[in-house]
Amino acid sequence: MVELLVTMAIIGLLAALLVPAVRGSLDKARVGQLTSNLRQVGASLLSYSVDNEGRFPLAGGFLPYVNAADPAAVVSWQQALDSYMGGDRRVFFFPNTPTVNSEVQPILNTYGFFLGARAAYIDNNNTFAAVNLYKIRAPSSYILGGEVRYSSFSAADADRDNYTSDPAFDGKTSAGESIQLLFADGSVRRYLSFDQNQITTRYDGPGLLTPEW
Repeated sequence: MVELLVTMAIIGLLAALLVPAVRGSLDKARVGQLTSNLRQVGASLLSYSVDNEGRFPLAGGFLPYVNAADPAAVVSWQQALDSYMGGDRRVFFFPNTPTVNSEVQPILNTYGFFLGARAAYIDNNNTFAAVNLYKIRAPSSYILGGEVRYSSFSAADADRDNYTSDPAFDGKTSAGESIQLLFADGSVRRYLSFDQNQITTRYDGPGLLTPEW
């Protein structure tokens, strides 16, 4: 009995030591996958802008994936990138996000990214508009997209944006949690908060441009 208790105690101790290490490895894998996905999205967005006179896809509010063969269909910014991403929509899924299940919607992963469209919104008298790459003064500072932590988006919404809200930092779930952001120069960096000296949602950045939400 004593030997059994000692063995159990040792197993418990090893488990306690291993759990943080395993969790850390999983977190690193998640961050790595997230970074890779964001870079793919960034490359597709830049390719799209080259083919469309410098303009990125237009975000227009809540838009799920639709039948693109319908001439009247309005597609989301994600769906507009289908041909640039080989039709692999899993790139938009947030890694390790639980699936959503309801009687109305099929089981699907939560789309994890938003398109940075605030600059065009302001430039177009507070109405929806496509961001123009050629108007961005500081590509390394302009938020082209990033992680969504804003809880009000519908699970089926494939057209998330930052026109009138901050999808990244407004919905943080815990202190010290960093957010992955995609910038107009194609880089991906992590931030704990909106750093006015390094990042911007305006054409004429960087810095000193507090979001006006």
